[in-house]
Parts: sequence; C-alpha cells; structure tokens
Amino acid sequence: RGGLHHRREFSHWGIPPHWTDAVGQKEWLSGCRSFGKAIWEVLGEQRNPDIVFEHPGEATIPTSIFVCEAGGMVVICAGTTGYSASVDLRYHWVRQKRLQGSHGSNDEQAAAYNQLVVNGKIDPCVGKVYAFEDIGKAHADMEAGKTVFGNRVVLVGAPEIGLGRN
Repeated sequence: RGGLHHRREFSHWGIPPHWTDAVGQKEWLSGCRSFGKAIWEVLGEQRNPDIVFEHPGEATIPTSIFVCEAGGMVVICAGTTGYSASVDLRYHWVRQKRLQGSHGSNDEQAAAYNQLVVNGKIDPCVGKVYAFEDIGKAHADMEAGKTVFGNRVVLVGAPEIGLGRN
C-alpha cells in the first residue's frame, strides 16, 4: 500500500522548541502526532514505520525520529534542507531508536556498479520520465500500481531529457 502526504500540509517542521518550553513542546508534539496519523492513513493501520529514510535533514529529522517505531531506525541519506539538526535525545534512549548514515555506496562500490552496466550485466533501463512539476503524478502512478518497464525518473533542474543542470 502506498500513499503521499505533502509535508507542506503540516507546520511543525524545523528545530523543535527547547525541552523547557512546555507550551512550544506541546504545540510541536501536536504537529508530530498529526503527521504520524497521516502516516497511519497511508499505511491503513495504526503502526509507526520501523525504518524512516530521512532526506531533507535539518527541517525534518526531529519529526522523523519522533514517528519512527520504538527500536526502529532513521536512515539519513541527505540534508537538502540543511546539515545541522537539533533533536530531543530522549526519543533515542527511552525508545531505543537508532540513527544510521547511508550514502548508497562508497567510491569502490559505485565503480563496481558502473562496471556491471558497462559489461552488460545490468541494464539501468529508464521506463518513464516525469517533469519535476509532475512529481505528484509519479507518486500517484506508483501508488496506483501502474507498472512500467524499467525505472521511473523525475527531471530535476532540467527542462527535458539530456539537459542536466551544470
């Protein structure tokens, strides 16, 4: 089961209020819980994700840590909104959550993957290309289970195929 909720539907993002700010903490937690309920809607059950893949970084990691299941893991794979994060550490030790960094591959592994393509062992076939403005449609197509042969890609910073950002 898949789904999509745009984070702009919620307003609690960013650095959470200091733990001594009871009013601010209450408001922030309310936003986190609303986001958590949206996740439950997508999942179709009241269950938090065991693994959260964290891409934006600074603006969203406090919430990712909050919504991750007790004993679960937040995998940090980028920091598109920033690299500095302030988090409430109580959610780590009380609920035994883990943070794990992942870059996808190291230089040696990336070179080996590329060699597999060169040797014809794998075919990184692109089956469907979406304009950046159609990213919602890309998610909707995946949610609906629309099958494509190959990978789906979204053009970021390029008006058409073959014109990447320099």
